[in-house]
Order: sequence, then C-alpha cells, then structure tokens
Amino acid sequence: MSNVDVSIELPEAQTPGELIKGYYTLMRSFGWDLYVTCHFALKDELGPQWFAARISELKQSDPRNWRPNHTFDPQDPSTILRDYVFEHDSPYLAVFGGDWKRQTDAKKLLTTRNLWFHFGDDPTLGMLREAAKVVRGFVSSSGLHIGPRIDHLVARLDDLANGRYPEKPAEIAAPSPAPEPEPEPEIVVPADLARPRIGGTWVGDIPSERYRITPTGDILHPITMKSLSERVDGDFREKVRVWTAVPPRGGELWVDVDGAVGGYVGPTPRLLGYLGADPEGETARGFFTPHYYIVDGGEVVDVDTEERRPAPFATDVSPGTLIRVTTYGDVIAMDAADGLARVSVVGPDAWFPGHLG
Repeated sequence: MSNVDVSIELPEAQTPGELIKGYYTLMRSFGWDLYVTCHFALKDELGPQWFAARISELKQSDPRNWRPNHTFDPQDPSTILRDYVFEHDSPYLAVFGGDWKRQTDAKKLLTTRNLWFHFGDDPTLGMLREAAKVVRGFVSSSGLHIGPRIDHLVARLDDLANGRYPEKPAEIAAPSPAPEPEPEPEIVVPADLARPRIGGTWVGDIPSERYRITPTGDILHPITMKSLSERVDGDFREKVRVWTAVPPRGGELWVDVDGAVGGYVGPTPRLLGYLGADPEGETARGFFTPHYYIVDGGEVVDVDTEERRPAPFATDVSPGTLIRVTTYGDVIAMDAADGLARVSVVGPDAWFPGHLG
C-alpha cells in the first residue's frame, strides 16, 4: 500500500501565485483525505470500484447535473461533496451522516471552491484563510486526518498578515553585485479599459493624492483638511462604512477623476466604490463577509450560530439555498443554476447584528 503526499505548501508571500499554491495544495490534500476515507468506509459493502459505479449511476439518472461526457475525479473534493449534499441516495450519507450542520459545512466548501475559480479576481490572504477555516471545520467534524497540516497553513497566513514572516535575516557581508537582469516585458493597460467590479483589482494609474480615514469616521484631505463628504452624492456614513469594511492599508484612500475610490487591501490596489452612484449591473459589490447563511422556511439561518431571522427575499429563494452577503449588503444566492445571483440588498439595521458593521 503506497502513501499519498498530502503536504500543504505554505505561502512565502501574499502574491497571487503564492496564495494559489497554498489553496491548490490545501484542496488537493483535502480531496485525497476525503476520497481515501470514503474508500475505506465503502469498499467492503460496495466493492473496490464503488466510485466508478456511483458516477455511472449518476450520469444515467441525472445527465443534466452529472454530464455523461465529463470526467469526475475521485480526489476532486467537489465530486464527493456534490453527491453528499444534493443526492438523496448518496453513499456518503453512510460515511458522514445526514447531519444538517455537516451538510451545510459541505455546501460552504463547494461555494468556497466556486468563488476561487469563478469569481474572476486575484485571491487575497483573507480568502485563503477563510478557505482553510472552512476545510478545517469539515475535517475536524468528519474524522479526517489533515487537520494539523491546515493548522500550520493558518499559522503561516497569520504570520504573513502580521509581518512576522519572513523574518529579517541577520546582517551579513554584502555579496558581489549580480549582473543586471533583462527587463521583463510589461503589459500596457489601455486608458479606456473598463473599471473592474467594486472590490476588484484596480485597473490603470493610481492617483498620487491620498485621503486619510480618521478615527471618527471622516475622510480628510491631508493638506486642506477638507472632508470628502463635500464631494459625495448620497449617504456619506454608509459610503465610508462600505469603503472601509475591509480596512484599506495605512488608513488611506484615493479618488480618481471619474469619482472612483480606491485603496490598498493587503498588497493589492482595489476599487472600493464611487463618490456617486454605483454602476448598474454589479452582482456582488465589495468583499464577502465571513458568514454563511441558509434559507429555511421563509427565514434566513446563520449556519454557525443557528440564529434565524425573517427576510422578504427568503420566500422567493429555494429552501436549502446557501447565502453569502457582501460588505455592501448584497445578498448572493450561491446555489443558483447560473452561478452567483443577487437576490436582495440589506443594510446593517436589517440584517444579523454585527454582521455588516
């Protein structure tokens, strides 16, 4: 019996490549752990080819959702989790049980994966930490084995966030200067390139002028001391709340000539909003909050605390649909057939206390 490498590579920096490396190896390790655990649990009853037989059965009974010409890999965690969550006769119910909380945790994992691969923006350290937390929760409750490896990943992410990694090297004699590398080609960004979604990576030149966020919630020009509220169209306090829900680095913002407001979130410049009205057609403005909800009986349930509250949109959304909410209050249905769908917009006073600031 051979061993499978389930090591998780720890990011060396907050760059997209390093974060994707951490995410990929996290999910690869989780996928193997999930598959091997299920194999030991099911092979005696269903035979050693149980996975291939199950996929064949699903392709015949539900070709719309389990496409006959698609290859479903057993070590891809989404394959097993989709079956576990959505199929009433899933063999994985015998492995993990039909507990509502555990199936909801599996839904969290599916939506986390979809956000990483289908939301079209660079990953952030916070996204990777949230993904690790979600995987860790399912691993812990399901008796899987890679929990300590995930803990090492989370510790590294905390060190990166707090500037503890990499450690400053001891001073040593300066080496001989290396030859100048050839300059790498750059991609010239057209001046008329469209703005990204709110929360997306800033496109184009970054204005040099900065505005300071004060402890009292104002935003001031550092020289004139004029408040940005004089230029805002709409509720200034709400604008400040959504622009700073994920605190910009250094407490600084910039404003471009078209009224677009930006700031650094971690190492990445982000579009945080607009002085005036937001563009039409935005689906999920800002950043997803760390909370997960599910629709049940015309109410919305916080899956971590099981607190419930009525919501008008809940009667129009299928029971069992997983919900995420952005810092702007956009309510996003994650299980929609066409991907992400905004079903409502809520404010802090109309949502779970503390979830929107």
